[in-house]
Amino acid sequence: MPDRLEDEALDPTLKKVITDAIDEAIDRGASSVEAEHLLLAISAGHDVAGRTLAEFGLDHDGVDAALRGERERSLRAAGIEPVAEERLAATRRSRPTWGATVREALRRADFTAHRGRGRAERERLAVADALIGILRADLGTVPRALAYAGVDRAALIGALERR
Repeated sequence: MPDRLEDEALDPTLKKVITDAIDEAIDRGASSVEAEHLLLAISAGHDVAGRTLAEFGLDHDGVDAALRGERERSLRAAGIEPVAEERLAATRRSRPTWGATVREALRRADFTAHRGRGRAERERLAVADALIGILRADLGTVPRALAYAGVDRAALIGALERR
């Protein structure tokens, strides 16, 4: 569990998304859970965060396509031709560790922003807060993927903050 959340009780909705992010990392053969896995997990949901992402063309398939496009561009920039997805299948023997990008995203998330609201409302918005933490990154795979996909991160953050 990322450091910041070890000392706090996780809201059930956020805990489920974090568990789903672990599954995304495992399914992709990743050695660590990163912000991209958390973004994929959030995009598969039907809560405020998932619906808002979908409004911006970022349902689970849209996020997956944006990440795939970023990976292909990065490989080509390094002079490497991308390999077909089916050839990249990997198996993991152990649970992935927590990567730096997911730790930083959860640190950037302001889980105290809704402290004055009722528990149900805080739980409803916890995943959106985590998503805002992901979107506030200026460097890395997720910002590049969203830029290549033509997503206006500032507008997306604004839409989440208004909910």
